[in-house]
Amino acid sequence: MCHTMDFIVALKNASLNDPVARLGTDALQQLRNPPHAIDPIENPGMRFSIAAYLALENTSQDAYNRVCRAARNAFNGSLSADNILSFYNIEKFIASYTGVVSIEHDMCCNTCIAYTGPFTHLNTCLTCGTSCWKEERLQGTHGRSKIAAQTFTTIPIGPQLQALYWNKDSAIDMDYLRQQTEEVLQQIRETGGIPVVDDIAMGWDYLGAVLDGDIKSHDIVVMVSLDGAQLYDSKESDCWIFIWIIVNLPQDKRYRKLHVCPGGFIPGPNKPKNVDSFLFPGIHHLAALQAEGLPIWNARTDSRYLSDIYLIFMTADRPGLVYWNGMVGHSGKNGCHMYCGTISRRKTNGKHYYPALLKPRNHCPRGSDHPDIEVFKLLLGGCGEYAAHLQTIIAAPNQTQWDKRKTETGLTKPPLILALRPSQSLGVPLCMTTDIMHLAGNISDLLISLWCGTLDHAVDDDPADWPWAVLSNEDVWHAHGSTVKHAGRFLPSSYDRKPRNIAKKINTQYKTWEFQLYIFGLAPILLYNVLPMEYWANYCKLVRRFQIMCQSSLTQEELLDAHALLCSWEHEFELVYYKLRESHIHFVRPCVHQVVHLVSEAIFKGPPICYAQWTMERTIGNLGEQIRQPSKPFANLSHEGVWRCQVNSLLSVMPELDDSNTGLPYGSVDIGNGYILLHKCAKNVVIPRGDEATAISHFLGPEHVLPRIKKWAQLHLPNGQIARSAWRETLRLPEQIRISCNVKVSLIRARSHIPDKELA
Repeated sequence: MCHTMDFIVALKNASLNDPVARLGTDALQQLRNPPHAIDPIENPGMRFSIAAYLALENTSQDAYNRVCRAARNAFNGSLSADNILSFYNIEKFIASYTGVVSIEHDMCCNTCIAYTGPFTHLNTCLTCGTSCWKEERLQGTHGRSKIAAQTFTTIPIGPQLQALYWNKDSAIDMDYLRQQTEEVLQQIRETGGIPVVDDIAMGWDYLGAVLDGDIKSHDIVVMVSLDGAQLYDSKESDCWIFIWIIVNLPQDKRYRKLHVCPGGFIPGPNKPKNVDSFLFPGIHHLAALQAEGLPIWNARTDSRYLSDIYLIFMTADRPGLVYWNGMVGHSGKNGCHMYCGTISRRKTNGKHYYPALLKPRNHCPRGSDHPDIEVFKLLLGGCGEYAAHLQTIIAAPNQTQWDKRKTETGLTKPPLILALRPSQSLGVPLCMTTDIMHLAGNISDLLISLWCGTLDHAVDDDPADWPWAVLSNEDVWHAHGSTVKHAGRFLPSSYDRKPRNIAKKINTQYKTWEFQLYIFGLAPILLYNVLPMEYWANYCKLVRRFQIMCQSSLTQEELLDAHALLCSWEHEFELVYYKLRESHIHFVRPCVHQVVHLVSEAIFKGPPICYAQWTMERTIGNLGEQIRQPSKPFANLSHEGVWRCQVNSLLSVMPELDDSNTGLPYGSVDIGNGYILLHKCAKNVVIPRGDEATAISHFLGPEHVLPRIKKWAQLHLPNGQIARSAWRETLRLPEQIRISCNVKVSLIRARSHIPDKELA
């Protein structure tokens, strides 16, 4: 507790001049005095170097140097050839041009602590006693050469934010949030409400900060996300990553690789013991910018001003949230991370608590015997007693009292962001969010475990007696898995990966997206008349309303409907599965409780999809794909993260260098208005015959001569989807085909003059 408070005090007085900031003189000068204008890079040799560097991102340094050497030889004697830079110099130039640098801090080689804040002057780890230096080098030089045994990387967010304003188009994008806010406020003044919630700007947490004057027109709003990553399947390679997401950008750009900013990397493979010490440099940089203001030169308006940075949300999966909010884990008595004040219940002699709203009827231990809680009367997140509870836990005089108060308050320590300015942060617990991605995965795991009868149970509670355990029979389970596999082809290809045979793959990397498509797409159909109707109807309530909450746009009617049915689902779930029996109380996992908060979260924070962990998962995947040296995965991952930030800033300033999305696929033909013909295509043109000729003639009209045509396999539509023709699709195996569209046709016989035979 003392160490945590020391970190918070250090953040309270954060400055860019602090030693912990570790910004060089040039980087600090550019951060505090951004350029009045960006000098264009017109030298052909320099532009070639940058273009080659970007084009060869997935190759080695040697490949880049060989390409540059070939270019110098080909254009020997020209001034441009002499200006082609080596790999080292081009990286140095991009870092200098963008101002994006990384800072390194020492850490325990066992990932116990980082030597930051109050730990800066330590020579040995407080936890494991290991020296922070490379002992061989230290002893070999008789103590003169001190080289850190391990370091970790933090990437300051300030220069990356500044670079987004150095190009007019990018600066226009950064003005999206201000314009959206004005439209929402005008809508509220005219109609008295928000009919459609489709972004964070429609959430009352954000609007409240705007109306209070905490968020102003020139301010930058960010959220930060933390997660762990396993880089390799075959070896221990756990690490932790946090990223920044810039809310000012439009939604179609906010979550793209170009604008997601990696913030720092904590090497593994061991789990960090004191995460605060690793997060401290990144939060310190944010606190320093909040204290001084971030100088901005806006290319769109050609103006300079100080911008305040507002931290609105801190996201992570459920276990990772405890590092942000300082709360107990999901098994605590007051374990709701929304801090709604709901008291959980435990079994007799049990230590884990479960958020069952209904009291067990057969037996209940003292402390968990409080009356039933009405699901429709649950308090919102952000319990007003948080401040008092935090003071209680901080004032704990000894370990015994701390343990007792931790159980009662649901808190373990004050969070780091307590040090941020209240006017520039939403604050704990309001800034905590529900991650709908992991929530879907947790619900999937719970339901499948119930239906398969694999959930933990008492000795006298045989799963064979569970009426809902319809998949517990091995033959039924494997037949169901085969059905899932074959049904996947009826999901449009725009749904991405289709679920595989769940009976065979569930324990071998069944992806989160596959679980979500299975539970909320296929299983409601495939389990009809398989699950008893009571359980199937309860399940369908969850599915339909969860589907709604995954939408990017939510109407008032949908929110009201979703809240009613999600609460009804939770209440029925406890009645039909938990059955108010103490031995079944562990069926009510935290995910069952979190579902009830989805609608209130959408009202206060915007659609849950806007702050889900999908962005983090995709970032981890993108960075992991770039690792080329398996012997040093963590160092290479950090280098790729720094490279990503520098290149993204460069492309924000010089978007003409970004050709990643400008080229069309090989053999394609752009026919205008967003339509693109995609190969394959027939070698020869033909005169259409039969039904094809009839359809084309009907479309063109009788005054047009039937044209000769060339057949194409695919057509890219303006909405981004791809239509595929039967000409090529019929050549594929049935299991390889994905149905792109299903059409529902309703024929009312009473009003139809079609003969029965034709109607059939």
